[in-house]
This record gives sequence, structure tokens and C-alpha cells, in this order.
Amino acid sequence: MYLPELHEEFLQYLEVERNYSPLTITAYRSDFRSFLRYLNDQAIEATAEQINRAVVRGYIAWLHEAGLSAKSVARHIHSLRSFWNYMLEEEYVSSHPFGRISIPKTPQYVPRFLSAEEVRELLAATERQSSVFDAFRDKAILSLLVFCGLRRSEILGLRLSNVNLRTGTVAIVGGKGRRSRRVPVCAEAMGAVQDWLEMRPSDCRHDHVFVCKWGAPLSKNGLGACLKRALSKTNIQAAGVTLHTLRHTFATLLLRGGCDLFSLQQLLGHSRLDTTAIYLHSGLGDLQEAVNCHPLVNAEGGHGS
Repeated sequence: MYLPELHEEFLQYLEVERNYSPLTITAYRSDFRSFLRYLNDQAIEATAEQINRAVVRGYIAWLHEAGLSAKSVARHIHSLRSFWNYMLEEEYVSSHPFGRISIPKTPQYVPRFLSAEEVRELLAATERQSSVFDAFRDKAILSLLVFCGLRRSEILGLRLSNVNLRTGTVAIVGGKGRRSRRVPVCAEAMGAVQDWLEMRPSDCRHDHVFVCKWGAPLSKNGLGACLKRALSKTNIQAAGVTLHTLRHTFATLLLRGGCDLFSLQQLLGHSRLDTTAIYLHSGLGDLQEAVNCHPLVNAEGGHGS
């Protein structure tokens, strides 16, 4: 059985029946093409019958030699494992060479985040822009990032019909993985959005919430410039601070404020709880504070002799 033909069938299945996003389909196709390049380099025929554990182990070594990170290698193997799972379910194959292959562990990533004081400084900086247009728009954007944890793509894709000023919510339609959700917005952030909507040009020929000065939908570069403008007017060390840093900041500050992990998962639009769990990073001070919350600590008779 010729693998490229089966893989195209697999991608159709993901797109039509599993409703995977175009970006995910593109990533799966790219990963498979990498595997085909390896098979071609090793003069291995691209058929299911030729793929065994030795081939898979050789492919992992080939990816490492190409300079890929452990995280990228793991993603490539995950893509192929999903493909083989599909072929097993469809009874195209009877063995699974990717089934028990150990994937290199990826180093634990602790996302960078800003302190509450730095967030306040960042939002205040938007009000010191030379352009009133930039000031109102940038404050609305950064407020949604730090108070709602929206992704860059969700900010750019936000439509006028998604914003409900009466209920104080924004609807994220077709977020990552095409998952939709409704996010409550605090009064401060919603006020910034409402101020921007009053400033937004009324003659735009589209319904994107955020636009550039000539009325076109805001681009990725334009969105990045919003953050750079604000950072330039703060004392925050800008190295490593990105739009996604603000999403990490939202999640971290909520957890430290007492939000439970399941609620945070819903707010962030994560499909898996373990994805949300990366925000459970704590310093020694946080752990000491948590221990001090024990009801017996410092209670009368609570100290041992």
C-alpha cells in the first residue's frame, strides 16, 4: 500500500470528519513530506509493508542530525503515529511501528509572564501615544490580551458581532482547533473596547473590530507594533516579551489569584487540561504562602513541642 495516497485519505478524514483546521492539516502534510524525504534518502520504498521499528528509529536519529529540537521531533512522530492509528482502524495495516517508540522528552517550559505592576505600567503606556487613534486602539487590544488571555489570531479575527457590550462578553468563533467559546470581560477591559469602538472609523467595508488608520483590518505586523509602542514607553525589559507573553500573564495571574485550573482551561480555550497545567509554575515564595494557608498553621495548639 502506497503511503502518500493513504496519507491524503487520512488528511481528508481529519478535515471533513474531525473538523481539523487548515493550519493543522498543513502541519501534518509537512511532517509527512519530511518522512518521505527520509525514506527517499535511505532508498526505502514508501509502502506500509516497508516501515518497521528500525526504520522509525532511524528516522528519529535523522531528524536529530538535521538539527531539530526535541519538541519538533516529538511533533513529527506524533503526526505519523496518528496516521498509523488511522490505518489500523481502517484495517490497512496490522502492525504499528510507531506504537511503542519512545519519543525524546521535551524540556519543561516555564512561560515568561509580567507582574501585575508591569501590566498596569504597560496599559498606562498606551495612553501616552502621540496618536489618539493608536492610544484608544492599542489600549483595547492590550486590555483584551491581559484581562481575557486571547490569542493573537483571536484578536485579529474578532468581529463587531462578537462583542456584546450589554453582557460584557466576547465570543471567540472558530478559535484554535475551530473551538468556539464565550469569554467574560471585566469592566475595565470592556470600557477600553467600548471607547475604541466609538473611535473606530465608521466607513470600513468589513466588520473586523481592530483596524489600521486607513480602515483595513489590522495585520499581524500591526498587532505586534501595538505592543512594541507600549513597551517603548515603559521600564519593562522588553527582551522576550511577546503578544503570547500577555496570554501567559493572564493565566498566571488568574491562578495566583485563586482561579481553578478547569475554569482557566475554559477561558483559554484549551482542549486538554495538561496544556493548561504548564501555568502551574511556582516559586518558593508562592509555595511558602500556600503552606501558610493551612488552617492549622499558627492556630492555637497547632505548634508541635
